[in-house]
Amino acid sequence: MRINTDGKYAWRTDLYDRVGEQLGENTRSGAIDASCKFTHEMLANLEAATDHSDMTEDLARTLSTSSVEIEYRIESGVRIKD
Repeated sequence: MRINTDGKYAWRTDLYDRVGEQLGENTRSGAIDASCKFTHEMLANLEAATDHSDMTEDLARTLSTSSVEIEYRIESGVRIKD
């Protein structure tokens, strides 16, 4: 597989290099692999976090990103049927 990093996609090179450094990877392909593995695991962890007793609306906002929004709300009420 070839990922275009020329022209309008040149921004990818810097992103892959920065992520590789953060994840301790020395190659761009390693950075992409590690990012996919991290995302796969983290999405499951975020889903589990929404059920955690310490979750709050503020924490949900903090854990959200431009790609993943964590929603947490508590609703209560009384319904009276006629």
